[in-house]
Amino acid sequence: MGERKRISEELNDSEVDYIDIHNKLRKGNLADTFPMILHKVIEVSSWELAEETETLWNTYQQMLQFMLQGINDAQSERIRTDICHQLSYIASRLERLERIKNHGEEKYVSVSKEMKRIPSFESIVSQLESVSQEMSEVSQDELLRDAIRQHKMDALIEEHESTMLNLFNWTWTSDIWQNADVDLANRIILSDQISANDKAVFITATTLSLLEFVDAAKLLFLLDSYLVEDDMVSQRALVGFLLAFHFSFAQVKDNQDLKDRLQIYSDDAAFIHDLYATMMQLQMSCTTESVTSRMRNDIMPALMRGLTTGKKPDAQNIDPDAFIKNGENPEWMDNEKMNKKMQEMAEMQLDGADVYFASFSTLKGYPFFHQMPHWFYPFSLENNHTPELKKFSDGMVNKIIRLILKGSPFCNSDKYSLCFTFSNLGGMAENALSEQVSRQLPEGMDLDELADSDQLHQPKKADIRRHYVFDLYRFYNIYPYKQQFTNPFALLKEQPVTPFSNPWLEELMTNDKEEMAQYADFLMRKEFYQAALDIFTTLATNEFDTELASIWQKIGFCHQKLNHSEETIHAYSVANSIKPNSKWTLSHLAMLCYNTGRMEDASKYYQELLEINPESLKYLMNSAQSLMQCEHYEEALPLLYKASFLDEESPLVKMQLAWCLIVNGKKEEAMKFVFELQTEDTTREDAAILLGIVMLLDGKVKEAYNQLHPLINANNKADTMQKLDTLCRQKLLQRTTLTLFTDALVLHIQ
Repeated sequence: MGERKRISEELNDSEVDYIDIHNKLRKGNLADTFPMILHKVIEVSSWELAEETETLWNTYQQMLQFMLQGINDAQSERIRTDICHQLSYIASRLERLERIKNHGEEKYVSVSKEMKRIPSFESIVSQLESVSQEMSEVSQDELLRDAIRQHKMDALIEEHESTMLNLFNWTWTSDIWQNADVDLANRIILSDQISANDKAVFITATTLSLLEFVDAAKLLFLLDSYLVEDDMVSQRALVGFLLAFHFSFAQVKDNQDLKDRLQIYSDDAAFIHDLYATMMQLQMSCTTESVTSRMRNDIMPALMRGLTTGKKPDAQNIDPDAFIKNGENPEWMDNEKMNKKMQEMAEMQLDGADVYFASFSTLKGYPFFHQMPHWFYPFSLENNHTPELKKFSDGMVNKIIRLILKGSPFCNSDKYSLCFTFSNLGGMAENALSEQVSRQLPEGMDLDELADSDQLHQPKKADIRRHYVFDLYRFYNIYPYKQQFTNPFALLKEQPVTPFSNPWLEELMTNDKEEMAQYADFLMRKEFYQAALDIFTTLATNEFDTELASIWQKIGFCHQKLNHSEETIHAYSVANSIKPNSKWTLSHLAMLCYNTGRMEDASKYYQELLEINPESLKYLMNSAQSLMQCEHYEEALPLLYKASFLDEESPLVKMQLAWCLIVNGKKEEAMKFVFELQTEDTTREDAAILLGIVMLLDGKVKEAYNQLHPLINANNKADTMQKLDTLCRQKLLQRTTLTLFTDALVLHIQ
């Protein structure tokens, strides 16, 4: 004890950083970390952790003494590594205890302290099993009168809700799990009494706990829970595992149990596919801000204008045939812009974008959302733990809501928001809604029939994943205490999750090249260019197969977006060598070479483009411009003539042709185009400057000076001087004359 206190005091109360401790332990630095942890143990006053730390300290001291005595222990390296792992867990537990001790204002801390009134984790699990069993028995007891059954169910529902709140809070604020905790967690997941919805909420609590403090045991539990047959449980477990594992790999990378468990899935194609799909949905969440901005500022205003600008008839007078006649909408809905916006919204939604975040973000103020677990309850109208939902237990409005929510794109928390909004409708509004829905029903079908068909709808795994990610995103961005949480979705913008996020994922996920390529395409579309580039680079090989051309094009495109000019040109050149005559590749190569001053290369690529499309005005002009930059004026002239033939009215073509003619010594022909330009637009400065240059070439120095002096300004001076310098290099103008002439312009000689 005295030795531990002495080492702690040597720190002189210096600041001890937990991130620094973990970093040092990952590097195997025990010399620095032992004093830090010993110091923290005394500071936090945890008897249990103090005893664990002292045991490790004594073990390590004994190892050092054996070493000094010349004793070689074959197990020393393994023991040392194990000490590092155990100290890392102690550091995490110390950090949690220090947070509870010093940050009483945080919700995590207040909830953690509140959970001390609970006897044990096992007591919560037993209570949940018991109340779940009783609810099942009461609902199936046909001998009970309805009034008695309802009275019993109301009490059980209240008890169940209280138990779930305790389970969530206990799990969220739990310490590092020991073996007994893992056994109880598995007991929940494997229980026949506990519902899949309750298990899904427990999975979320475990995920949120992992995002507070790293715990390999919880990660293992989530990974194992993926094997549960119920998709609601398995897909939430996969999302939680990947999200937590992505940000905590550095702390668990030496955990052999976790590595071995993950390796078991290496041959499971379904797991690999789900993992890629989960990655995609998590990264899609990073687009929510831009999607929300587009929905709020563009799409929704356009849709509202489309609905209000036309003369909309009464519902009674709508001709159903008008909706399908000639594939057109009714006259009052015939709005091309509106249809385009609806199509754009549908495409974003199909892509997995969160198009409804803006609409529902303002509907999270209901009392239901005051409790943290409710943000993650799987939606069910049978969750009658609130008065608002009890209202929809039967009747017409209940059937309508079932219809509206059937197969809807709304996530769980948004569905609850929608129900609470409907619950505020008055009687007249409910009747109006019922009448409107009834009028729209297909002929021969009633509302009961449609509502009953809802029972057949089972959400797909992709829907469960997407809606769960949406629920998590809403919590971390809207929850009133959001400032007390580290937002993982904000971190994903800077640290995208990919198969190369860590070595374990790389080993697990890089065998399926097709999945890799699809994910890289997704990342590129969503502008995660570096992450996409890492994958495309891996997919590219030295075998010059035509299949690789598109990969090298994408490598080049990602480099281009990252402003890597040299790498971009190299990648496009490889793509061109694998698959020549691609207009896309050649046009990008030509443009990049031109922009980086490689005019000879640009000219070559534009010439190849002209061989593919000899009538392209764009390629003719760009090719001519490249040749002129290389001072191949005679070669550029035929291209400009052809461009002039294709577009006789283009001022740009006339201007370039006039200049090229001047440099080629054909002043008289050039002047025809200059005069045409001045006739069409008397204010054109560039044509007037060419006229002054021709005057100078003709020896009319005074007239040239009077022509150019009023025209030269900051915008055109550099270009004009470059043109005059070109004429000197072409031996059309003497250098001495040019020097004196430019001095006169600069000095404003009268």
